[in-house]
This record gives sequence, C-alpha cells and structure tokens, in this order.
Amino acid sequence: MIDLSNAYLPAGIGIGLAAAAPVGPINLLVIQRTLTRGQPAALLTGSAGALGDAIFAAVAAFGLGAVRLLLAEHGGIIRIVGGLIMLVFAVVVWRASPHIGEPERELPTPRLTAMVLGMTLTNPATLFFFLGSFGAIGFDAIGHGSPQRLLNSAIVVGGVFGGSMLWWVVISTATRALRERVTDLHLLWLNRLTAAALAAFGIAAIVAGITR
Repeated sequence: MIDLSNAYLPAGIGIGLAAAAPVGPINLLVIQRTLTRGQPAALLTGSAGALGDAIFAAVAAFGLGAVRLLLAEHGGIIRIVGGLIMLVFAVVVWRASPHIGEPERELPTPRLTAMVLGMTLTNPATLFFFLGSFGAIGFDAIGHGSPQRLLNSAIVVGGVFGGSMLWWVVISTATRALRERVTDLHLLWLNRLTAAALAAFGIAAIVAGITR
C-alpha cells in the first residue's frame, strides 16, 4: 500500500480533486458558465468553490479549534443559512433564460462567485470530509506545533486548492470542446437541472439543520 502520510502535495491534490469531483450544483454551474460566458468566467466561479475547500482544509490541517467548535455548536444554523442561500439561488437560476451568445442575461460573474463561496462555506459537511480524509491518510507532522508543521499544513492546503482548480479546468475544457453542439434548448434544460439540484441540496441542508 502506498504511504501518503509524507506526500503532502500529491495527497492534497488528490483530496482536492475528490472534494470537487462529485456531481453537484457547482459542477453544473461551471458547465453552465462555460457555455454562456466562456471558460475564464467558469474558472472564476469554480475558484470560489476551490477557495471554500481550501479554507476548510486549512481548518482541518492547522487544527483551528475555535472554528471547529463554532461549527460543532452552531452547525444546524449554518446548514439552514446555507440551505436558504441555495434556495434563493435556485429561484434566480430557474428564472434566468440564458441564450448562447447573450451573456448579459446571466447573473453577473462576481455575484455568482460570491454566492458559490457562500454555499461552500455554509456546508459543514465539507469540513468533516477533510477531517476524515486527513485522518484516513494519517499525515505526519501537520498542525501548528512547529514551523515545519505549519509549512507541511500549508503545502497540503495548497494542494487541495490546486486539485480542486484542476477539476474545474478539466470540466470547463471538456465543456468548451462540446460548446458547438449545444443549443439554446440544451442550455435551458441545463438551467432547469441546475436549479433543481440547488433546490434539492438546499432543502436537504435545511432539513438537516432543523433535525440536527
């Protein structure tokens, strides 16, 4: 079995890829953004998700106890807020009628990027994913006990961000290659699917927060 406990950068990249890869609202938004605004705008949207992943990875790697305690004590409220953000976003996406070549009808990229970051940071499950992943790998010498531990933690977090961004590059590049085959009808259905996914995740988050 390969020992990744000292492979801080490769392991971080792998964890970042695993965090970004599951099909969900952000994946759909990056695909949609590639089709309507182009790859740079899609990567900016994806970078918000990658930044959120990196922040949670930092909490897990550096052992920021206060943040972990906050999430543990107020995780229900945080989930509810995140769910409400997703529901509002779902309505915005559903009501939009994007057309190929008419990006002005889309939600402005800075606003979308901020909302994606908000969605990521209000999902405590992401933190537990990183805590579980780091525990499963059994990293040696990470945390905040020494300069070397701090450096190792920073390398892991940088790897997580890089791995997540790598996924968005792959997804947006593949979507761009297929762009000529996409019609307005395809885009409309993608919009509907994205809105439905956002609503489903939002409702699930609210229910989880209420029943926590």
